[in-house]
Amino acid sequence: MSNKNTDKLNYLIKNIFITSTNSDHLNSIKLNNDINSININKNNANINNNIMSKISTFKSINLFNKKYTNESFYKFMDKFNKLIYFCYRKNIYPMNTRLKITLSRDSGWGCMIRCGQMLMSRAIYKYLKSEKNSTEKAIIEVIKLFLDVPYDLKNIPNFFTSILTKNPYINNETKILPPFSIQMHCFLGNLYNKYAGEWFSDVNICQNYKDLNDNLNIFPNLKIFSFISELNMADVMEECFEVVNNLDNNKNIDITTFNNKKYIFKKGGLIFVSMRLGITKVSGEYYSSIKYLFQCKECIGIIGGETNLAHYFIGYNDKGNLIYLDPHITREGVVELNEDSIINDYLNKNLLELSMNDMSTALSVGFLFRNKNEFEDLTKFMENYSEKNYPCFGFCKEKIVLDINKYENLFNDEDDF
Repeated sequence: MSNKNTDKLNYLIKNIFITSTNSDHLNSIKLNNDINSININKNNANINNNIMSKISTFKSINLFNKKYTNESFYKFMDKFNKLIYFCYRKNIYPMNTRLKITLSRDSGWGCMIRCGQMLMSRAIYKYLKSEKNSTEKAIIEVIKLFLDVPYDLKNIPNFFTSILTKNPYINNETKILPPFSIQMHCFLGNLYNKYAGEWFSDVNICQNYKDLNDNLNIFPNLKIFSFISELNMADVMEECFEVVNNLDNNKNIDITTFNNKKYIFKKGGLIFVSMRLGITKVSGEYYSSIKYLFQCKECIGIIGGETNLAHYFIGYNDKGNLIYLDPHITREGVVELNEDSIINDYLNKNLLELSMNDMSTALSVGFLFRNKNEFEDLTKFMENYSEKNYPCFGFCKEKIVLDINKYENLFNDEDDF
């Protein structure tokens, strides 16, 4: 590990652990550890009726890569209700601004972080489902990673085991922040001159998730990538596959051929690609390419929005408008995680639509592959996608050396959210 990475790891470890010596705000989340299942449709009758009324104005609607009509509304709602929702919160664990003033809410500035949490939560939910978790169990475990209040050490989830070994100074008063919380995004933001109370770009958010997973080893069997303008599949292969040198001794293993070499699958990959499509508005030539991204089975959505308003795009309707979840409501911070708070605070949401003519030009798309077959499907999709007249980003199968630090502040000005 390079000195730079070591410094980042030490910085994250220092800030993820909270003790009485560095904070007097030591309230922690109350976890009901007996939660093993939840009624996903509980208390959602009004929301469902509202969405039914909205969908009735469409002939069809695509949620990710699945198409639904009015006749299949309940199938749509079954999928929609499982999406985890994040919005503005008040009375959460405080964050320092550039002027060292503490903020305990993110209304007005944290919308892109919240959209990034929705994008990331979709990836982790699918990842945990592939690990044989039930739908309800996966939802619960995902939410624990994104809470706005620290854990008491006696209640921490199992995925913190490796993190605990990195701090030799743990005591009875030590608490730990959820790794994908808005607070951890702000701590990482300080490294590239971003603070609580300021807008973060989609590029910032994607890079944060890569850094958090790389340094804290939250998901050892999942590698996160953050690309700008071009997806380089050679980089993905290098991290997620191993070259097979002697096929005679490996006759029974499942082989992937890439660039005329033989590989075996090693770990899954979560890929973010950030792009800019136009100067002041998205050029119309890209509209069909944006919608086509949702036809990829491995696509987990797009974060972007309107000017100064971030959205999480999850599909499109027959009118050609994108459908999205909107984080711009403020709810009370969650201090106790139980069935009611999961249903009312993280699954209760509405559905909105936006014309692509009104989109901001900066956006990031996510893709998740969990096994060899999904990787090959994704590669095939990207090869076809790159042949379209106006693909939203490039696709390359050759190794390119790129210093991401040169691009950390890309799109940070007029396209920040």
